[in-house]
Amino acid sequence: MHEAKLAALGAAPDPRRIEAVRRFTRQVLASSGAVSDGELAEFQAHGYTRRNALEVVLGIGAYTLSTFANRMTRAA
Repeated sequence: MHEAKLAALGAAPDPRRIEAVRRFTRQVLASSGAVSDGELAEFQAHGYTRRNALEVVLGIGAYTLSTFANRMTRAA
């Protein structure tokens, strides 16, 4: 979905960078945010910054909170 939206904006997403975000997100989830220096360095090696790493964490948090709230309120 996100790749299609980027493509519609004219930006050609680099599959390697997208894969780096996917891998880093999974590492953040698996380690409850305690990624290793090497994992962070690998993420940054694809052109991302520490701020982008924080954005991944904030995205996970926002998704988690909205999911919990929707479940609790029985939102459809």
